[in-house]
Amino acid sequence: MEKTIGFEVRSISNQIKRYLNSLPAFQSNEVRGIYGYVMGFLYKNSDRDIFQKDIEEELSIRRSSVTNLLGRMESCGLIERQSVSGDARLKKVVLTEKAVQMQEQIDKEIKGVEERLSKGLTEREKEELFKLLAKVRKNVEEFSQK
Repeated sequence: MEKTIGFEVRSISNQIKRYLNSLPAFQSNEVRGIYGYVMGFLYKNSDRDIFQKDIEEELSIRRSSVTNLLGRMESCGLIERQSVSGDARLKKVVLTEKAVQMQEQIDKEIKGVEERLSKGLTEREKEELFKLLAKVRKNVEEFSQK
C-alpha cells in the first residue's frame, strides 16, 4: 500500500489523542475534546483580553459552534464571560481558577508528551519537520477555502 500524507498525519494524530486521553489530567470529561484546546488558548493568552471572535479564528470554527461550546464550558465552571468597560455588549472570556489549575497539570503532561514525540530528533530535524508541516497546512487551507 502506498503511503499518503493524509493517512500518516491522521494515524499519528489518532495515536497521540489516544495516549493523551490515557493521561491523568485528561481523565476528566471537562477536558476532553475541544474544551482542552479552548482552555489552552485562553491560558496561553491570559495576558490579554480574549473574545469569542478570537476563539473562532484560532480554532477555525463557526460562530454558532463557539457560542454553544462556551455555554457548555461556562456551565461546567471552566470559563466566565465578563463585561468590558466601554461596551456592555462585548464579553471577554476568562478561565476560572478551577480551569487554570487543570491547565497547569495538562501543560506538565503535554511537555512530557512533546519530549517523547521528539525523542531522537535533532533541533535541525524538528525545525525541518515544522517547516514541512507548515507547507502541508497551507496546502490544506488553500483547498479547504475553495
